[in-house]
Amino acid sequence: MNISALILIGASTGGPGRIYSILSALDDHFVGTIIIAQHMSAEFIPSFINQLQSIVSLPISSVEHPLKIENRHIYVCSVTSRLFQKNGEIWLEPMEEGDYPYNPQIDRLFSSAAALPSSLKRLGVILTGIGDDGANGSLSLFDSGGECLFESEESAIVFGMPRRAKELVSNGNVGSIDEIIDRIKEYGGLNVRLA
Repeated sequence: MNISALILIGASTGGPGRIYSILSALDDHFVGTIIIAQHMSAEFIPSFINQLQSIVSLPISSVEHPLKIENRHIYVCSVTSRLFQKNGEIWLEPMEEGDYPYNPQIDRLFSSAAALPSSLKRLGVILTGIGDDGANGSLSLFDSGGECLFESEESAIVFGMPRRAKELVSNGNVGSIDEIIDRIKEYGGLNVRLA
């Protein structure tokens, strides 16, 4: 398999600031792969990526066509996207236009990660946001052997999405943004084993 540790981040209201905090904390010891689904109109994704690229040395790509994902790389979904395995490698692709209530939809991304081989380390993170997007996807990911981490009520700007995810995934972990940063750095650090 072509990646060592997969970290999925879903966020909505208040999310960009949280994502900046996470990415700015990464260092040369980070070898994982991060995929970000931040609720945002597709036309704003390029400027969002430019802002993120200014604070992190890892390359960042927008998901506009099928991509074979790599270690030490960050991907930002411009539209609802899904993961799949082909010839032993993990790919990420935008989905056909559909009636998705959010752009991009976190549930679809997380649910697609649940279908990947259980030997792949997978961490799903739900940050601040309104609504319940990501809850069902987190449940699918957890049930498939993945790990789930939700931003705490004290930390989140809006506790809607993390609260609903925690209600569905009662055994998921909850943490402040600082604790989430520490877990992501550990999860994708140099001590990870290639699957």
